[in-house]
Amino acid sequence: MVEYLPLASASPTAHDDDEFDTLKHGSWVPHQSSTFNNSTTLTWLTILMGIMATFAAAAFHITILSETSRLPSIRSPNDVTSTLKMVRPSPNLEKGHANIKHWKKVKIPRMVFPRLIVRANEAEPNTVYQSGQSVLLSPSDSMFYHWKTKSAWSKCYITAWVSSPEKLIAGGKHYAAEGDVTAIEVWNVSSPNPLKEVTWNTRPRRLSLMGTVNFTTRDGQNQDSNLDGQELKRPTPLFDCSGMVDLTVEIACMSCRLQFDQIFSDPPLGFELLELA
Repeated sequence: MVEYLPLASASPTAHDDDEFDTLKHGSWVPHQSSTFNNSTTLTWLTILMGIMATFAAAAFHITILSETSRLPSIRSPNDVTSTLKMVRPSPNLEKGHANIKHWKKVKIPRMVFPRLIVRANEAEPNTVYQSGQSVLLSPSDSMFYHWKTKSAWSKCYITAWVSSPEKLIAGGKHYAAEGDVTAIEVWNVSSPNPLKEVTWNTRPRRLSLMGTVNFTTRDGQNQDSNLDGQELKRPTPLFDCSGMVDLTVEIACMSCRLQFDQIFSDPPLGFELLELA
């Protein structure tokens, strides 16, 4: 008869100890993972690069400090000035100052407004026209202008000054012109006695033709290259005027009719005496 023998039982502790002994005696050891190895390598590389960067930064700062220590110490603005190269003044500096003082005393050229503006009419030869602002030129009408001033310049000239249409409109001024107004005659005449009571029959006698003037806009004349420097050239009425100027002229136009009011205000419109610089 078969008998069932009870199996020998072993405690869990004893089993674990046997398994530990088996591992201990090296029958089998598991391999480390590659991920663990890569992580360790990266960590060491990072540490190494950090150390190298620290050394490089330290070396750079040491170099800068050593170069800076060789420069002279600057503690104030006076030290900055002393390090700059001193520049000698120009030998012409005093001469320039003298010229500036001289030109400050010199007056700029002026536009001189006439003292008297008188009309003489051939159609009414005995009529006396009072001096005023009204100007009328025609083949039978002449205007007599009188200037009296003290000039600081050696040369003066007479010109017809016509401001631009925009300026004239803004200033409430206008003129009416017919025919050729580019060659209005300016005559030097004998001294009147007196000019305020002049008629056509008693008008001053003509002595010489001083020149002609162009009664067109100043802006238009400036754009014509042929008129450059016209103040110094014929037919501009140019004359000596150093010191006291006492001048009477007759203005006439045989080929035009021109009418306007010459008022002492801006913008200029009329016949003016100008000093030439």
